[in-house]
Amino acid sequence: MGLGDIDRKHVEAAIDEYDHLRKGKFFDKHNIRAAERFYVMQEDWAYEVEALLGMSNATDMKAATARLVDLGFEVQDRDLIPRFGPIPGIDEGRAFIDRRSAAGRQVHRALQAGIVGTAKTGAESIVVSGGYDEDRDEGDFILYTGHGGRDSDTGKQVDDQTFAAPGNAALKVSMAEGDLVRVIRGAHRGSKHGPAEGLRYDGLFRVESASYGRTSDGKYRICQFGMVKVELPGLDVVLNAKDVKVSVEVAHSDKPLGNLVPGRRGAWRQRIVRSTAVTKKIKNIHDDRCQICGDHLVAGDVSYSEGAHIQGLGKPHEGPDIESNVLCLCPSCHVRFDLGAIVIHDDHSLWLNGVRYGELRTHPSHHVDHKYLAWHRAAYEN
Repeated sequence: MGLGDIDRKHVEAAIDEYDHLRKGKFFDKHNIRAAERFYVMQEDWAYEVEALLGMSNATDMKAATARLVDLGFEVQDRDLIPRFGPIPGIDEGRAFIDRRSAAGRQVHRALQAGIVGTAKTGAESIVVSGGYDEDRDEGDFILYTGHGGRDSDTGKQVDDQTFAAPGNAALKVSMAEGDLVRVIRGAHRGSKHGPAEGLRYDGLFRVESASYGRTSDGKYRICQFGMVKVELPGLDVVLNAKDVKVSVEVAHSDKPLGNLVPGRRGAWRQRIVRSTAVTKKIKNIHDDRCQICGDHLVAGDVSYSEGAHIQGLGKPHEGPDIESNVLCLCPSCHVRFDLGAIVIHDDHSLWLNGVRYGELRTHPSHHVDHKYLAWHRAAYEN
């Protein structure tokens, strides 16, 4: 049967069989190989074009997708869907009946995992579904527990979590880079902010903190992420569903990457540096010289440093904005300190990734309280 002989009933029959057999058995039965790029969308469920048309992935996809569009089907090209930030055509508050539908629209691509992302790329999205007693959901603030350490049969915590686990590492990278993460809430008991059923896309959140905590019984270490809702004005201008068209061009090219005249695009990234009267005073005391590495950043007649709170301000850490809880750091050391790569012992020795690094620079007019250094070590030191 040629493409011209295929009508809507043929495609709908293939969809029914796909749903009945499920993907694995359907692919085995028909010896299907799919490139996992082009999909037919039925509501929010996605079906590989090759599977529905009984084609190999070497078949002319331009003709195949054109035929499906002519038959009235929506065809999705996943090469055009961004992995990070908002998904074109998916508004905040959009509901999904299940994980499969959320994955079909690429809002959360994993059918089971709560975190999508890697240590290399950062996190794309998370699902908040009340999986841990230690989670807190306050609407615009979420204390999200990472993954790992659970018994696969009982679901009980039996070991510590680590930031080396893929999803936890991804969220930590997002924090370091300032990349925003899609949050999808799932229905679960006791939730004031989740949907009554299914799942709901609830916008973009910034990973503000990543530190160790404890299970409610105190037995095991868990990775906890403080996440804050962000509002980005003008998203309807930056991204609009009508601007996203099905591409039928081959993705591979020998042309060099880059653009001499780059166009504008959304950059879903925020890095927050808090500036208070207290941090300004500490920076003045140290003349903008980093207390860790000693660097003094100067551009012309302007010097620059950042005030770093040892125990973070706000949720979930609730640290105080006082002089003894602040350090004067350069941007590089600030990031490493916030990520826990650098910790400071009570003798003011500096430790970088577990190796002694030097000694904290001090000033007689600036007292650093050891209890905040101890808090920081407990939160980050392995």
